[in-house]
Parts: sequence; C-alpha cells; structure tokens
Amino acid sequence: MTTPETSLATQPEHYIAYAPRGAGLECAVVYFVEGDHVYGWWIGFQDYQYPSAFFKLENFFSERDTVFLATATSDIYGGWRYVYSKKEPGLSKPVPVDDEICHKLERLQDAFANEWLWFRGDPGSEAEATAYEQAELAVQDVNVKHRRLGKLHKEAPVWTEESHGLNLEIMDYLAAHWPLDYGKD
Repeated sequence: MTTPETSLATQPEHYIAYAPRGAGLECAVVYFVEGDHVYGWWIGFQDYQYPSAFFKLENFFSERDTVFLATATSDIYGGWRYVYSKKEPGLSKPVPVDDEICHKLERLQDAFANEWLWFRGDPGSEAEATAYEQAELAVQDVNVKHRRLGKLHKEAPVWTEESHGLNLEIMDYLAAHWPLDYGKD
C-alpha cells in the first residue's frame, strides 16, 4: 500500500468507467486524501439504478484496519449510515460527519458532476441526449457528458478515464466493498 507521505496532498482525483454498449456509466468516483483518510463521492450502476453516496476510508494510509463509511444516497448531512468494511454494513444510528468535511465533499461532488456528468431530465439534458443519439449511444439516467467522451480510453469494452494522480489501491478497495456492480466480476 502507498505510504501516507506520498498521499498527503488534498488534490482531488477521479475515475470514470463507462460501458457504451452496456449499462452506460458503470461508476464515477472523485476523492481527496486528508492525512490517513480518503474522502469522496461515487455514483454508479447497481441493479438497473444509479445509487450515489459520499464515503470515507478511515485509516486507509495507516497500519490500522480501514473502516469504509458511506452515506445513504448523497445525503452527507444525514451522517455515515453504512460500514461497508463489515459483513452487515447498516449502522443502527448515523455517525455525524464533521461540518468542514461536509462542505468540502459537497463542493467536490458538485464540481465533479458539473464537469463530467449529465442526468436525464436535468436542464440542458435534451442537447446531451441528442448528441448521444447521433453517436448511437444509449441514454441512461446518468451519463458522461458527450464532450468528455473523447477523454476516455477506449481500448477495452469498458471505457475509462482517470486523473493523473489516481491511487489504484483506493479504487481496488472501493470496488471490492461497495454495493455497485462495478468490480464485482
């Protein structure tokens, strides 16, 4: 695992997986590292829906066990509701999220979604849907912005895009534990 010294920067990193001939957006993740912890947001495909959540990988860059906390949907102010690092992930009572972290995560999610994603039914989605149809791509409830599709690596059936400093160990951990379909094969 990468040492904390190489991961102290709080520069946001992201990862996108898109299946043009399948589910569409498989997953989109954006995160930042703060000390030993990783904070972020995901959205992705699961059982023909697109759930999203904020998350914290507590102690990810330490010798202690990682605790994978997540919100219910994208309700950051409702607290951490799940511990995906356990077999029974539901918490009986939510664990509050620090206000400063709430604000950082909201800004992070908002900026990332505005740059990379569009949602069926949102203002401006008609033009995106038209561009998708012209490219013979299926329109799903959540999609990568058409102008951003050129940034994805298209060598495999699932197209991907990752920021320069993405830590693949974080993505591997998320995919092994989260409820999304991505990474379960």
